[in-house]
Amino acid sequence: VVIIATIYASLAWFLPSLSSLSSCGVVKDRQMGASYYRQFNCPDGHYNELATLLLNLGGKGITLLFQEDAHDAFSVKTCLSAGLVQLITLCIAFGMSISAGIFIPLLFIGACFGRALALMAGLDPRTYAIVGAAAGLGGVVRVLISLTAIVTSTTSLSFFLTPVMVATLCAQTVGNWASGRPGIYDIILIFRDVPFLEEHCPEGARHANIRARNVMKTGVISIGTEMRISDLVSVLKKHNYSDFPVCDRDAAGFGEGALVGLISRVDLLALLNRPDIFFSEEEGEQTQRLTTSSDSHILEQQKVLPYAELDRERPKLPLPMAEEIGTNLTEEDMIKFIHISPYLQIAPHIILGHASAERAYEMFRCLGLRSLLVIDKKFRPIGIITRHELVLLEELGEEEHIKDEQLTETIVYTNLTQDSKASLSEF
Repeated sequence: VVIIATIYASLAWFLPSLSSLSSCGVVKDRQMGASYYRQFNCPDGHYNELATLLLNLGGKGITLLFQEDAHDAFSVKTCLSAGLVQLITLCIAFGMSISAGIFIPLLFIGACFGRALALMAGLDPRTYAIVGAAAGLGGVVRVLISLTAIVTSTTSLSFFLTPVMVATLCAQTVGNWASGRPGIYDIILIFRDVPFLEEHCPEGARHANIRARNVMKTGVISIGTEMRISDLVSVLKKHNYSDFPVCDRDAAGFGEGALVGLISRVDLLALLNRPDIFFSEEEGEQTQRLTTSSDSHILEQQKVLPYAELDRERPKLPLPMAEEIGTNLTEEDMIKFIHISPYLQIAPHIILGHASAERAYEMFRCLGLRSLLVIDKKFRPIGIITRHELVLLEELGEEEHIKDEQLTETIVYTNLTQDSKASLSEF
């Protein structure tokens, strides 16, 4: 990050000093205020064209390209140089693990190239800067309607609707043809292994008799409301899940196993950092007797961590690796127990196993879920549905559904015919 920042800063301060790439203009001949322009190495009352574009942070550079109607405000070589520097820097920096955007840089790059094209053709530079900005962004993100609405609304030029839409459509077509891949945001989802769900459930899955239990992933790892510390550490080491369903059973495994809530991995790691809330088997039996007798001192006997302290104990990213979990605990701590129930999310999103897969799809789309627990009639978790399972529904084709429907109708008709013959023979 430091190297890239140093290189860009060096280019932004070195290239404007080259007379072959930039020239000086008069500030008073321009529409925008003097704060938009950078004098750099030019005389008083003048501005350096390339320095003005490269050293203006945020949207000031885009504003200048959109607003300045004079052909001599920025030359062709200045616009091409600024656009190329930003493009190369963006290609290098966007793939790095840093906080960086792509929206504003692409608008700036497209505006530079669009204005340069207009200057070479002797056309209105502002118009082609706006259309070029939309085309530059549309060719990378591959969106049409939303981008057209954003550009026309931010520029307050509603009569630019048609040229901007044509430009983004052409950019989207050329981008698909040249790369053969989807837009940049779709590629990011693919790299992060996050399947994209379309707005509507696939047609084949909507009509077929597919239930949630048919698409769920089995083998759900659940924990009890009361856990031995050694068992909890073992679960966290073996399974790198972000959330765990909590069922109605104690440390010995007794209970009906009904779902009572959900707890995150972060909260479990936070609880393991507080051995003072662990309790021994004798203390647990004493607490159970107090609960049965409705003793008024029950709250004093239970060891519950307040939410403010739990929030402070939550580990920061990146989370500890499997081999690092439980290293702060002693052997005496490992044989103790902990209450999980006070820290639950008591209303997780769930769906019955016999519910339709289409309903699960709609819940994911409308609620933005990361996972969905599947339960049986006794409220016990039997599976989990993620985006990876739902994206498989797209493989169901229309033709397969039609064939299955025709086969079902044929079987029903055959059965009805046989029943009719049998009823007639009785008479």
